Amino acid sequence: MKIAEDIYFYEETSAGTGFSANAIVIDGDPKLIIDPGSKGHLPLLVKRMAADGLDVSARDLAFFTHSHPDHLGAGRALADEFKVCLAMHRLEIDFLRGGGLSFWGSFPFSEKEFMVLEQGEFSFGSHDFYLHHTPGHSPGSLTLHWPGAKLLVTGDVYFSGTFGATNLPGGDERDMFRTLERLEALTDVDLALCGHGPAVVGRGAVRENYRLLAREVSMKKAGTWTGS
Repeated sequence: MKIAEDIYFYEETSAGTGFSANAIVIDGDPKLIIDPGSKGHLPLLVKRMAADGLDVSARDLAFFTHSHPDHLGAGRALADEFKVCLAMHRLEIDFLRGGGLSFWGSFPFSEKEFMVLEQGEFSFGSHDFYLHHTPGHSPGSLTLHWPGAKLLVTGDVYFSGTFGATNLPGGDERDMFRTLERLEALTDVDLALCGHGPAVVGRGAVRENYRLLAREVSMKKAGTWTGS
């Protein structure tokens, strides 16, 4: 579904495809696909994109916020069947070869298959993005900021109303708290596309969401969080 100019948002679905994540597509120049989801979900995503006039094989790059299979699982098929280049943070590639294998069983890629990303400015095609290293849910998690579109792609750093789990392998609660503070300082975000759940649309909604996240952080620090 087109959600903004050159930005498409495909919410996760488990209809016969297994657990997956939201997928984000940026069209124009460049043509990116972000977190295409699980392996079983890819055929459905291909159909949904085609209905919007988008060709998966035309993607210039597949960008992954982190290496969990519900986000990266389709990466093998993207590389093999659609010849799309894969990109992920250096620390997340290292994690995938180590502690992250607990999610996979065996290393499903060659390290040479990835464009290695770091925090900082990322000029690709005709657009200038900024990549924020945002650990907490996973050690090499990346959040993509597109100032020109006032867009933030958060992966599993945060969702509408809450933030990502920190009790999985590679997670760290204190890192997550610091990450959320840094992202909240970005004042030019009108659209946050999260790894799961609905988009956060409108600057007011984005700011209100940070208020909810700050409340959860405060209560967890105080030991009073009940999960609601």
